[in-house]
Amino acid sequence: MRTGAGSSWPNLLARTVVTVTVGLAVASCTDNRPADKATPSATSSSAARSSMTFEEAYRRVPMNGTNDLPITWDLAGAPHTDEILAARRGLAFSYWLGQATDWAPLIPIGRFIYTEEHYEKFLAPFAKSSSNDNPLIGPIWVKVMGVEQNGPDQSTVTFCTDLGYWHNAEAKDRAQVRKERANLESYVMKNVKSGDGEQHWRVDRQIDKDGSRKARYGGQCTEWAQHKR
Repeated sequence: MRTGAGSSWPNLLARTVVTVTVGLAVASCTDNRPADKATPSATSSSAARSSMTFEEAYRRVPMNGTNDLPITWDLAGAPHTDEILAARRGLAFSYWLGQATDWAPLIPIGRFIYTEEHYEKFLAPFAKSSSNDNPLIGPIWVKVMGVEQNGPDQSTVTFCTDLGYWHNAEAKDRAQVRKERANLESYVMKNVKSGDGEQHWRVDRQIDKDGSRKARYGGQCTEWAQHKR
């Protein structure tokens, strides 16, 4: 469930990212986005914490996507930093949620991907939901556009995502390549001390269709986002 500019997806419930609020209800804010249908069940925001470790949670995230939604990364020129890796993990997780029909086993992993505030607001309310009857599928391509430092232990990582073949599952046999396929999406990252006593980079906010960075990256993104299956 993605959310529009200024929101985060839950990108889950797809970026509310990909909006009900990005946060988990990625309700699309733009005309060229397919509608994401979801009927979450009511749950307490104080859902039981997972017993997973961060490393175990990280290993569960399909960084290269799934059979229904493969992700191809273009990392040329991108520095190999922890915040970029964490932002990539957030993007992969949000699209993973969007293509899933059962969110219940996936959402607890989000506690390790997002800050606690983001998780409680956008993901926890859907922790027991399994009602995504029209998932978003199709291959996507993602390029790292840049990283901006926002302050101590804070940064924004911006990606260009080619959504040309991304569509609702119910439109699988009639979906056409999108005309506006280039999408700038940014992830606001925070390096926070976590329950294990260690610092971890986590997504605090997702900005879908990031208009504030269009002047800087828009032309390059549009030119790049022209892949073929």
